[in-house]
Amino acid sequence: MKLVSLALDSVDSLHSGCTTHFSILLLKSLAGRVRLADLPLLVRLNPGVPWKTRGNGAVVLRLLYDGELGELLDVAYNLALEYSGGKRDVGVVIYKGEPWGVERLRWIYIRALTSIVTLDVATSTLDKLGGLHAGGRGVIGATASLAALGPGDDFTFELLAYRDPSLWGSERCVDRLKALHIESMLPPCTFYNVDVLTGEFISSPGGSDPVLAGFRGNCLTQLFEYSKVLCEKPHFWALFRTNQHTDAHLVELDELAPYNTGYVEAVVDGEPEVVEGSHVVVRASAKLGDVDLVFYRETGPLNRVARMLMPGDRVRALGSLRPYKPRGVSVIAVEKLWVLEVARRIVEVNPRCPRCSARLKSAGLGKGFKCEKCGYEASGLSKIRVEMGRRLTPGVYVTSRLKHLTAPPGRRRLEGLKPPLNLDVGDVLFSEAHPEPPRALRDLELSMGEPGLHSLSTI
Repeated sequence: MKLVSLALDSVDSLHSGCTTHFSILLLKSLAGRVRLADLPLLVRLNPGVPWKTRGNGAVVLRLLYDGELGELLDVAYNLALEYSGGKRDVGVVIYKGEPWGVERLRWIYIRALTSIVTLDVATSTLDKLGGLHAGGRGVIGATASLAALGPGDDFTFELLAYRDPSLWGSERCVDRLKALHIESMLPPCTFYNVDVLTGEFISSPGGSDPVLAGFRGNCLTQLFEYSKVLCEKPHFWALFRTNQHTDAHLVELDELAPYNTGYVEAVVDGEPEVVEGSHVVVRASAKLGDVDLVFYRETGPLNRVARMLMPGDRVRALGSLRPYKPRGVSVIAVEKLWVLEVARRIVEVNPRCPRCSARLKSAGLGKGFKCEKCGYEASGLSKIRVEMGRRLTPGVYVTSRLKHLTAPPGRRRLEGLKPPLNLDVGDVLFSEAHPEPPRALRDLELSMGEPGLHSLSTI
């Protein structure tokens, strides 16, 4: 059977539908005709792109398939149009071979993580490489996702539960106390599922889309434990491999252009300014020029860290360029901050009285000091330089609500998964309320050497 990548993007909108949901419905319709060369891939792209829907995510189904590629494209595209209500931005792409090894496709992937890729670049590349495509703007994301998650790339997993269509738009049912209990029992290879500081369950989205919840982590089989927190029976489950929370977009900016995403290393030039709305703005000088680093109020702890910066601090700031320059320099909305080096805070203070130890006061310009307590006068003394302690220490700081690509501090890089695999569709799709990971997934996890593999059956 041939290795064929079927990539999809923009099969959703701001208010309904979901590209991952459609991709699994499509995969179910193909069951029996295909096997899987990989888990379904959820590929997040540049979070700064203004025309994304909810997460700027594309899906790639790497298939083992012997049929006609044109027929596969027609089936996928027609079903995508039907699912989306005829949305013109829908994009479907077909590519035969190993796309992660094609230099041009790899360039487009990196470019789409950090900058803007145009439709003509995507389609002309596919035409030259023999790929097939159909649709509108979604072809960009679909093309860019082809070369993601190759054998050398870092990755995580997400186990997604989808709602019965009759429940779309209603409140989701989650047992938050059970979620906290499971979170406390699992090893640290799961992340960003429960906010242990506030007790908030952050794995469920809002709105009317089909997703009931999505559970994320490095360790594959442990994610299935979270299924026990749902008191609403899912319509079905699907397991994805993804570039989420890997810092895949951690690329040094080579241009301060609107909507670009990446990092700059800079030295803080001015004191933090708290502006209307409790947002913090910090002026810094980088290799590409002066920038305003903006820490929005919604970034929580990162906003508080920004208030402790001072001139001379050396930082690395990861974020997206805004399309405006209210103070004449480029604006970067920061999502992650590395404090590389903190400046020394030196202050000058008046000396103490040698007679009574009270702090001396200036007697006037060039007149020395005078003690207001005992009357002692001194003309030969000078101010004393004192180094003050800093509350801020070098380290990595992130927002309280991680963006899709942002890696939590301390997360271990994953390695050891090399497509093509040979999986059955039933190895990644589940209809039970509380599914158990199949043997194929347990074997896959063991091959990667990730700790924390035993099921917590007592929960």
